[in-house]
Order: sequence, then C-alpha cells, then structure tokens
Amino acid sequence: MHPPSVAVERLLYGTGIGLLLGVGFGLQAGRSPGASPPSLEIFVALAVLCFGLGWTLGNGAGPLARWFSHETEEAMAARVRTEIDEVHRSEDVTAKWAELEAKVLTQDLGEEA
Repeated sequence: MHPPSVAVERLLYGTGIGLLLGVGFGLQAGRSPGASPPSLEIFVALAVLCFGLGWTLGNGAGPLARWFSHETEEAMAARVRTEIDEVHRSEDVTAKWAELEAKVLTQDLGEEA
C-alpha cells in the first residue's frame, strides 16, 4: 500500500491532466484565449496549480505535506509501536506512583492514630 501522499499526488496529477484535456476540447470547439468569461485561462491556471502542488507534495514539501504523510507503512508501524510502548511505560509509572502514594498515606494515617 502506498503512503497517503502518493495517492494525493497522483490525484493532483490526474486532475491537472483532466483540466488540460478540457482546455484542449475547448480550443477544438472554437473557444479562443482571452474570451469572456476567461474559462480557458482559469482551466490552465488550475492545471498548473494541480501540477505544482503534486510536484511539491512528491518532494515532501509544500502546503499539503503537513497533512498527508510521506512515510512508508513500515515506518508508520514502527512509529505507532514506539508511541504505544511509551504510553504503556507512562501508565506503569503512573500506577506505581499511585501505589507509592497510597502506601505513604496509609503509613501517615497509621502514625497519627
């Protein structure tokens, strides 16, 4: 399975190609650049934007890189495993600390009585 960034990158490239195909069909149908409304220019600009975003995401940079992970499945599994182990260690320390506090409090209460 591919990382999420690869799927989004492919989606952006496919959208860019589709937009360029729409520009080609528009030119073939007789639309001219500079007409009102400027639909051909908008389609070209959106295609360039999609290609640019896909390229930057493929390089691990750009505005979309923080939302879509570029790490492999093995790296993600190792990271999650490490985080789970850290949580378990933290829970163990918390439980032992609570046990120690309970002992100290029972000793203090036993001495006061």
